Amino acid sequence: MLPIKKIYVDTRLKAPDSRSDSDFFIDLPTTFLMPDDCGFYIEEVCIPHSWYTVEEGINDQLSFTMGPSNEDVTVPPGVYSVTALGAAIATGMSNKAISAGLVPGAGPHFTHEYNNLKQTITIQLTNSLHSFTILTDAELKVDGNTAVLARSINGLIKNYTSKPVNNSPFVSGYIDLNPMRNVYLNCSGLGNFNTVTLTGNRNVVKKIPVNAGPGDVIFDQNVTGMDYLDCSGQTLSRISFRLTDAYNRIVNLHGNHFSFSIVFSRVQDGK
Repeated sequence: MLPIKKIYVDTRLKAPDSRSDSDFFIDLPTTFLMPDDCGFYIEEVCIPHSWYTVEEGINDQLSFTMGPSNEDVTVPPGVYSVTALGAAIATGMSNKAISAGLVPGAGPHFTHEYNNLKQTITIQLTNSLHSFTILTDAELKVDGNTAVLARSINGLIKNYTSKPVNNSPFVSGYIDLNPMRNVYLNCSGLGNFNTVTLTGNRNVVKKIPVNAGPGDVIFDQNVTGMDYLDCSGQTLSRISFRLTDAYNRIVNLHGNHFSFSIVFSRVQDGK
């Protein structure tokens, strides 16, 4: 007989020493010893889509070449439209060019244009006598600019093709304002490490599709008959959870809580 059938988890009731609502512990009111041939499912997931298009420390930087040196730009975090993202990039590049003395103080020196048909942004210089290029991740790697590479915005603006250092405009690829297709619920203290991601993570207990836009709530209640994970013989008292992206980085919910349920079941003959 199972000692417990279902655990309802709400991050508002996380342990006091938890780091955040995306990286937290739960302390169960009773210690449970799970029997042999016991499996579990994660269901009734409810997560607010409260992370930003541009997140500080994740995808908020670019580097551009203009004149004798490369200049780094930090794009302010926030939820962006394509037009607003283009404006933020152009403004940051203009301010950096002015502060570095590459152009006169009057500006702006970089302008932006949104192509609604192709979902692209164009960044160009107002003075055709100057030349510039926005560095791709491959170029950042060659230059050894690991600081910007670790926080590159290029995946968001699809800057994958090198542009010569000249006065031609920079044209982005298709801007995808929702690049996070799935989020991953990781768990330490529950499960027997029988899952793996392409980053080598063995703690994922649920992959959750991002089926709602910013400001909405993601619901996931899909459970298939064979989608159980083994927890035979485990003692449950304190369980650690992390909500991450595909690169195993903590998802910032900006102070919002989420919830889910853990359902336990006896497993017989692989069913």
